[in-house]
Amino acid sequence: MSASPVCPRCGEPLAVRPGDSAVAWCHVHGAVTPLHHTTLIAHDAIAAVTADARVPAWVPDPVPSGWSVTGLAWGGEPGARAIVVGCAGPAPLGGSAELVLVAEEPGMGVGCGYAGLPGLDPGDVITGPSSAAVEAAGQRAPLWAVPTSDDRAAFVGEAYGVWLWLVMWPMSAGWLLAEELRLLDLRDRLYPDLPLGPPSEHFLPGE
Repeated sequence: MSASPVCPRCGEPLAVRPGDSAVAWCHVHGAVTPLHHTTLIAHDAIAAVTADARVPAWVPDPVPSGWSVTGLAWGGEPGARAIVVGCAGPAPLGGSAELVLVAEEPGMGVGCGYAGLPGLDPGDVITGPSSAAVEAAGQRAPLWAVPTSDDRAAFVGEAYGVWLWLVMWPMSAGWLLAEELRLLDLRDRLYPDLPLGPPSEHFLPGE
Protein backbone atom coordinates (compact mmCIF):
# COMPACT_ATOMS: atom_id res chain seq x y z
CA MET A 1 0.00 0.00 0.00
CA SER A 2 1.48 3.34 -1.10
CA ALA A 3 1.41 6.27 1.33
CA SER A 4 1.20 9.97 0.50
CA PRO A 5 4.37 11.17 -1.29
CA VAL A 6 7.00 13.21 0.53
CA CYS A 7 9.86 15.53 -0.40
CA PRO A 8 12.98 13.47 -1.21
CA ARG A 9 15.16 16.06 0.53
CA CYS A 10 13.34 16.72 3.82
CA GLY A 11 10.49 14.19 4.09
CA GLU A 12 7.76 16.85 4.25
CA PRO A 13 4.37 15.76 2.81
CA LEU A 14 3.71 16.96 -0.74
CA ALA A 15 0.61 17.92 -2.67
CA VAL A 16 0.71 16.16 -6.04
CA ARG A 17 -1.61 17.42 -8.78
CA PRO A 18 -4.03 14.77 -10.08
CA GLY A 19 -2.64 13.11 -13.19
CA ASP A 20 0.88 14.52 -12.61
CA SER A 21 3.01 12.37 -10.30
CA ALA A 22 6.34 13.46 -11.85
CA VAL A 23 6.74 16.83 -10.08
CA ALA A 24 5.42 18.33 -6.86
CA TRP A 25 6.08 21.45 -4.79
CA CYS A 26 7.84 21.44 -1.40
CA HIS A 27 7.47 24.63 0.63
CA VAL A 28 11.16 24.31 1.59
CA HIS A 29 12.85 22.98 -1.57
CA GLY A 30 10.54 24.08 -4.38
CA ALA A 31 9.91 21.74 -7.34
CA VAL A 32 10.95 18.17 -6.51
CA THR A 33 10.36 14.63 -7.74
CA PRO A 34 7.94 13.09 -5.21
CA LEU A 35 9.26 10.22 -3.13
CA HIS A 36 6.61 7.52 -2.82
CA HIS A 37 6.79 4.80 -0.18
CA THR A 38 4.92 1.78 1.06
CA THR A 39 3.24 1.73 4.46
CA LEU A 40 3.98 -2.00 4.78
CA ILE A 41 6.72 -3.75 2.83
CA ALA A 42 5.65 -6.73 0.70
CA HIS A 43 7.24 -8.88 -1.99
CA ASP A 44 4.66 -7.85 -4.60
CA ALA A 45 5.33 -4.16 -3.92
CA ILE A 46 9.05 -4.68 -4.50
CA ALA A 47 8.33 -6.59 -7.72
CA ALA A 48 6.03 -3.82 -8.98
CA VAL A 49 8.54 -1.01 -8.33
CA THR A 50 11.56 -2.86 -9.74
CA ALA A 51 9.81 -4.16 -12.87
CA ASP A 52 10.60 -1.05 -14.93
CA ALA A 53 13.08 0.73 -12.63
CA ARG A 54 15.95 2.64 -14.21
CA VAL A 55 18.17 2.26 -11.13
CA PRO A 56 19.09 -0.71 -8.91
CA ALA A 57 17.20 -1.70 -5.77
CA TRP A 58 20.03 -2.71 -3.46
CA VAL A 59 19.78 -5.12 -0.55
CA PRO A 60 22.55 -6.92 1.41
CA ASP A 61 23.23 -10.41 0.06
CA PRO A 62 22.97 -12.34 2.20
CA VAL A 63 20.85 -10.29 4.58
CA PRO A 64 22.79 -10.30 7.91
CA SER A 65 21.51 -12.63 10.60
CA GLY A 66 18.56 -11.10 12.46
CA TRP A 67 18.10 -8.35 9.88
CA SER A 68 15.07 -7.71 7.66
CA VAL A 69 13.98 -5.38 4.88
CA THR A 70 11.74 -2.76 6.47
CA GLY A 71 10.89 -0.21 3.79
CA LEU A 72 10.73 0.66 0.10
CA ALA A 73 10.56 4.09 -1.50
CA TRP A 74 10.92 5.31 -5.05
CA GLY A 75 10.93 8.52 -7.06
CA GLY A 76 10.22 9.07 -10.75
CA GLU A 77 7.31 7.49 -12.60
CA PRO A 78 7.08 5.56 -14.80
CA GLY A 79 10.44 3.86 -14.34
CA ALA A 80 11.89 4.74 -10.93
CA ARG A 81 14.95 7.01 -11.12
CA ALA A 82 15.61 6.64 -7.38
CA ILE A 83 14.99 3.62 -5.15
CA VAL A 84 15.42 3.42 -1.39
CA VAL A 85 15.53 0.12 0.51
CA GLY A 86 15.47 0.22 4.31
CA CYS A 87 16.83 -2.55 6.53
CA ALA A 88 17.06 -3.02 10.30
CA GLY A 89 18.59 -5.50 12.72
CA PRO A 90 21.19 -6.03 15.44
CA ALA A 91 24.02 -3.47 15.47
CA PRO A 92 27.61 -4.73 15.11
CA LEU A 93 28.56 -3.27 18.51
CA GLY A 94 25.29 -4.10 20.31
CA GLY A 95 21.79 -2.71 20.32
CA SER A 96 19.80 -2.15 17.13
CA ALA A 97 20.73 -0.49 13.86
CA GLU A 98 19.14 0.74 10.66
CA LEU A 99 20.54 0.88 7.14
CA VAL A 100 19.14 2.80 4.18
CA LEU A 101 20.46 1.98 0.70
CA VAL A 102 19.79 4.54 -2.03
CA ALA A 103 20.39 4.23 -5.77
CA GLU A 104 19.58 7.40 -7.69
CA GLU A 105 20.27 9.28 -10.87
CA PRO A 106 22.16 12.59 -10.44
CA GLY A 107 20.05 15.58 -9.46
CA MET A 108 17.42 13.69 -7.45
CA GLY A 109 18.60 14.75 -3.97
CA VAL A 110 17.40 11.59 -2.21
CA GLY A 111 20.72 10.41 -0.77
CA CYS A 112 21.61 13.92 0.37
CA GLY A 113 18.24 14.06 2.13
CA TYR A 114 19.03 10.95 4.18
CA ALA A 115 22.61 12.04 4.85
CA GLY A 116 21.50 15.53 5.92
CA LEU A 117 23.44 17.33 3.18
CA PRO A 118 22.02 20.54 1.67
CA GLY A 119 22.48 19.89 -2.07
CA LEU A 120 21.18 17.48 -4.69
CA ASP A 121 24.42 15.54 -5.20
CA PRO A 122 27.49 14.85 -3.01
CA GLY A 123 29.77 17.04 -5.17
CA ASP A 124 32.87 18.23 -3.33
CA VAL A 125 32.48 15.85 -0.38
CA ILE A 126 34.00 13.07 -2.51
CA THR A 127 37.68 13.83 -2.14
CA GLY A 128 40.83 11.86 -1.42
CA PRO A 129 40.99 8.08 -1.12
CA SER A 130 37.85 6.02 -0.52
CA SER A 131 37.19 4.86 3.04
CA ALA A 132 35.23 1.65 2.36
CA ALA A 133 33.82 -0.46 -0.45
CA VAL A 134 30.95 -2.80 -1.23
CA GLU A 135 30.45 -5.41 -3.91
CA ALA A 136 27.40 -4.28 -5.88
CA ALA A 137 26.06 -7.08 -8.10
CA GLY A 138 29.61 -8.31 -8.65
CA GLN A 139 31.10 -4.86 -9.21
CA ARG A 140 33.45 -3.39 -6.60
CA ALA A 141 32.13 0.04 -5.61
CA PRO A 142 34.44 2.32 -3.54
CA LEU A 143 32.65 4.49 -0.97
CA TRP A 144 33.54 7.83 0.58
CA ALA A 145 32.45 8.87 4.07
CA VAL A 146 30.47 12.11 3.94
CA PRO A 147 30.10 14.69 6.75
CA THR A 148 26.80 14.33 8.55
CA SER A 149 25.24 14.63 12.01
CA ASP A 150 26.61 12.58 14.88
CA ASP A 151 23.57 10.28 15.03
CA ARG A 152 24.41 8.50 11.76
CA ALA A 153 27.14 7.41 9.34
CA ALA A 154 26.84 8.10 5.62
CA PHE A 155 28.81 6.82 2.64
CA VAL A 156 28.45 7.47 -1.08
CA GLY A 157 29.93 6.03 -4.25
CA GLU A 158 28.84 5.02 -7.73
CA ALA A 159 27.63 1.72 -9.14
CA TYR A 160 26.13 0.99 -12.56
CA GLY A 161 26.27 4.63 -13.57
CA VAL A 162 24.23 6.08 -10.68
CA TRP A 163 24.86 7.18 -7.11
CA LEU A 164 24.99 4.55 -4.38
CA TRP A 165 24.38 5.71 -0.81
CA LEU A 166 24.53 3.81 2.48
CA VAL A 167 23.25 5.72 5.52
CA MET A 168 23.28 4.02 8.92
CA TRP A 169 21.94 4.73 12.41
CA PRO A 170 23.58 4.97 14.90
CA MET A 171 27.02 6.14 13.75
CA SER A 172 28.62 2.97 15.13
CA ALA A 173 26.59 0.94 12.60
CA GLY A 174 29.25 1.99 10.11
CA TRP A 175 31.09 -1.10 11.34
CA LEU A 176 28.82 -3.02 8.96
CA LEU A 177 31.37 -1.98 6.32
CA ALA A 178 34.36 -3.34 8.24
CA GLU A 179 34.13 -6.34 5.94
CA GLU A 180 33.16 -5.71 2.33
CA LEU A 181 29.37 -5.95 2.14
CA ARG A 182 27.82 -7.69 -0.86
CA LEU A 183 24.74 -6.13 -2.42
CA LEU A 184 22.09 -7.75 -4.62
CA ASP A 185 20.02 -5.79 -7.16
CA LEU A 186 16.41 -6.86 -6.60
CA ARG A 187 15.71 -6.16 -10.27
CA ASP A 188 17.81 -9.25 -11.00
CA ARG A 189 16.47 -11.58 -8.32
CA LEU A 190 13.68 -11.19 -5.76
CA TYR A 191 13.86 -14.34 -3.69
CA PRO A 192 10.66 -15.48 -1.92
CA ASP A 193 12.29 -15.85 1.51
CA LEU A 194 13.66 -12.29 1.59
CA PRO A 195 13.03 -11.39 5.26
CA LEU A 196 10.56 -8.53 5.67
CA GLY A 197 9.89 -6.52 8.83
CA PRO A 198 7.88 -3.56 10.16
CA PRO A 199 8.76 0.04 9.18
CA SER A 200 11.87 1.40 10.89
CA GLU A 201 12.34 4.73 12.63
CA HIS A 202 14.54 6.52 10.10
CA PHE A 203 13.10 5.28 6.84
CA LEU A 204 12.08 8.67 5.39
CA PRO A 205 14.42 11.66 4.81
CA GLY A 206 14.52 14.06 7.73
CA GLU A 207 13.57 11.43 10.34
